[in-house]
Amino acid sequence: MGMMTMLLGASSAAGGAVITITDQTVQDFTGGGSSANTEYRLNSNGGVYTRVGSGSYTLVENWVTPTTAAADYEVYATVTAGALSSGTAGSWLPLSSVQTWTASASIGNNQFCVFTVDIRKVGTGTVLDSATITLEADAQL
Repeated sequence: MGMMTMLLGASSAAGGAVITITDQTVQDFTGGGSSANTEYRLNSNGGVYTRVGSGSYTLVENWVTPTTAAADYEVYATVTAGALSSGTAGSWLPLSSVQTWTASASIGNNQFCVFTVDIRKVGTGTVLDSATITLEADAQL
């Protein structure tokens, strides 16, 4: 029990919150003459959301516990393959506001993007967790 208490204390001292983010793949293979859209979102409420098409956002996981600590962190997205349709890559962004990355395709086209997201506490250089995100939007006939 003493060791467990010591570990929990160290985690608390390191920032007061736990950051956990997992790899995600979001796909929209609409085809048939419709546009396709995929989105990955880190919310200021501590949630990770995905969306396919124009439907509702789905909560996938919480990236921070407690979720009330979200404003203390920022995210950096790095595109490793393909291209984003929208969303910012290449700079640290505050998680006190919603950050969304999108791959969308008009009829007859497709859009593919793989990117990593790194999360760190504001004002530090230490990445606390990373994930690889794959967005695929295919609206080819």
